[in-house]
Amino acid sequence: MKYVNFVMQGKGGAGKSFISLCLAEFYRTKDRNLVAIDTDPVNPTFSSYKALNCTLIQMMENAEIDHRSFDKIIEGIISAPDETHFVIDTGATTFLPLVKYLAENDVLILLDEHECEVAIHTVVSGGGAIDATLSCIEKLFEVFPEQKIIIWKNEYSGRAEKNGKPFEELKLFKDNQARIYAVPTLEQRTGSSFNHDIQTMIERRKTFSEAILDENFGLMSRQRLKKIWSDISAQLEAMAL
Repeated sequence: MKYVNFVMQGKGGAGKSFISLCLAEFYRTKDRNLVAIDTDPVNPTFSSYKALNCTLIQMMENAEIDHRSFDKIIEGIISAPDETHFVIDTGATTFLPLVKYLAENDVLILLDEHECEVAIHTVVSGGGAIDATLSCIEKLFEVFPEQKIIIWKNEYSGRAEKNGKPFEELKLFKDNQARIYAVPTLEQRTGSSFNHDIQTMIERRKTFSEAILDENFGLMSRQRLKKIWSDISAQLEAMAL
């Protein structure tokens, strides 16, 4: 069995690359055979983490998905050794073209036929981005009615709620609850220090493992990052991906 994680969200800045980082680092700490792929044509953040040996693949040509490039990714997944874990970070600008490509070519069916377990990870963001992120999640449910979907709540910028209702009480969640595999949370924490430490780690393109051992971050910054990573990795462990 191969394991394929697509990280998809049409709203830029929602936290896709950070979630891709968390997935890839989790597999890496478990000594899994990791293949990390960045297909974001505008902001290829994921591939800039040197520790992950991530491959950047240009996916767009004249504002359209370059089918030949994505064909090669799918064929590479199918031909990979068993127990390979793929993390594929996709760009906000490629969201709709990629959804269309996957659907029109029955890619998820093809992967299943070749013993590949697929998970689509997406993001619901708190604050002012919630409507845009919910719209993209709704699109995924519409196009992939039988696919396992993992919805990350990114609450660093605010609670994932609308009109005072948390995400789990919204109609979109209730209507699709049986299809939602998990709802891991990037927790909003009191004080600005946690967010500042995460932002610094991202700006320096460090993984959690690197930052926690890097004395340039300071003792308390490393302690906060260690706490955040412990929480995220425990949620990933519980999902058994």
